[in-house]
Amino acid sequence: MDTAPVVKTPILIAGGGSVGLSLAAELGWRGAACLVAEPRMAPNPHPRANAVANRTMEYFRRWGIDRALIGAGVPADYSAAYFWVSTLHGREIHRLVLPGHAELERIRADSVVDPRAELHWSPYLKTIVGQHEVERVLREHVAGLPSVQTRYGWSLEDFEEQSDKVIATLKHQQTEARLSVHADWLVGCDGGRSLVREKLGIGLSGRGNLARFVSIFFKAPDFMSCHAFGPANIFFPLHLKHRGFLLNWDTGKTWTYHLILDEHTDWRDVDPVQAIESLIGCSTPIEVISVQPWTAHALTAERYRSDGGRVFLAGDAAHLFTPTGGLGMNTGVSDAIDLAWKLQACVDGWAGPELLRSYECERRPVGIRNTAEAADNFDRLYHVMQYGDELDADSSAADALRQTLKDDLKSQEKLLKSSGVLLGYRYASSPICIADGTPEPPDDPLVYAPVARPGHRAPHAWISDGEHQGKSVLDVLGDWFTLLCFDGAPACVEAFVQTAASHGMPLKVVALNSPDIRNLYGDRAYVLVRPDMMIAWRADSIDAAETIIDKTRGA
Repeated sequence: MDTAPVVKTPILIAGGGSVGLSLAAELGWRGAACLVAEPRMAPNPHPRANAVANRTMEYFRRWGIDRALIGAGVPADYSAAYFWVSTLHGREIHRLVLPGHAELERIRADSVVDPRAELHWSPYLKTIVGQHEVERVLREHVAGLPSVQTRYGWSLEDFEEQSDKVIATLKHQQTEARLSVHADWLVGCDGGRSLVREKLGIGLSGRGNLARFVSIFFKAPDFMSCHAFGPANIFFPLHLKHRGFLLNWDTGKTWTYHLILDEHTDWRDVDPVQAIESLIGCSTPIEVISVQPWTAHALTAERYRSDGGRVFLAGDAAHLFTPTGGLGMNTGVSDAIDLAWKLQACVDGWAGPELLRSYECERRPVGIRNTAEAADNFDRLYHVMQYGDELDADSSAADALRQTLKDDLKSQEKLLKSSGVLLGYRYASSPICIADGTPEPPDDPLVYAPVARPGHRAPHAWISDGEHQGKSVLDVLGDWFTLLCFDGAPACVEAFVQTAASHGMPLKVVALNSPDIRNLYGDRAYVLVRPDMMIAWRADSIDAAETIIDKTRGA
């Protein structure tokens, strides 16, 4: 470490995938300095996650990159259909059709705006685009942020946590040159085999090795003419010899086939072209781009922070998912958003001692919740993948089987309609939110309850008049804390602003004259929204500004 050139940065991010880059983007959005070290010179071209959640798109919206992702994969006007089939040359068992982005916008334009209706829970549903495209857009975005340094081709080799800093060694992948980085904090966004987690000695708990897969990324220009089901985002083959997921990346010409492996099958023994042609039941031109193995888990790190308090875990370093439900990458991005403002508050000097501790208190329960939900989705789907040729038989017994499976699959639609999970998470035991005694709504994976209860997401709603007409409430929130005022801005608000300023805590005041939005936000005169668009406090009066400010900044 002593002989390598030294670079200093407040925040070192180990790993520049979607989570590490989102952390850098959130920091850079507010002008905070950070350094990202990522071994790959370019994003992994093999697609992994295929859906950007509505919550993640809300973050991307405020950075101004949401439009770059809409249509970057599956076109915005493409049918958002999902088919459960025996095989691609067999029978349809069940289907679910959701509105694509273009159709969603048309429906919203013609419908009555109701924040309690699913189409109005967020400005977005899921955006179907590959994780490699997400990382490409994020790389382009952070390249334009002056406070963000990126070192692609460099990996974290080692680190030492001291009382006042972290000293890390980066290694260049080609030249093997070393660089010593002195940082106030280190965040391990370095994936499922995290060096940061391993070096900290942090274990994983939950369920491991749910299933082994081989993932085949391929192009087949005539694929859509090889079957009669029509366009889809995902096909789920149920036949036990073909079971898995088939993900579409464009207009049906580029796909990833995630084939579940039998217990004794090595992924290297699978012939990719033969596996695809066996699934579709015919020969067709196929270009195999890449083949990778992976294992599904439902594991969460036992801690998200080092004992010394200067090293953190986020994303796959903190939790490992099965992809059923599209929760993995999106949970990791929300980790990054939660942690970013807290680290920056420490850099800027207004954070209290509880602020960084709240990261694990808030995000680890969400990690446990979401990995368990994804595992439940997988278990239920795998349960209906135990049948063979009887799925296509012409008999009354086969008809009854298909109907039984269809009924089961209808009850599994939370696999795709997961806004309750993605928007309805809450920080029930947060040390920096002020409970107001209201009852907690049910935590339903399908149904999101828009509620501005402390510890919950600030609900989206379109503003119908005034200076903010046509914007979402989320659009008018400030970079830092925002005080929403539904009774104007009387003297107590000014005192609140002055109290925040006296502690250096940035605060924006937004007056909203909207009875509908006030009602949505609990019919309270004042609502304090955190920098991560979560509710910190709400009430009809501001009687103890000092207490509120100290609590929400972790003092």
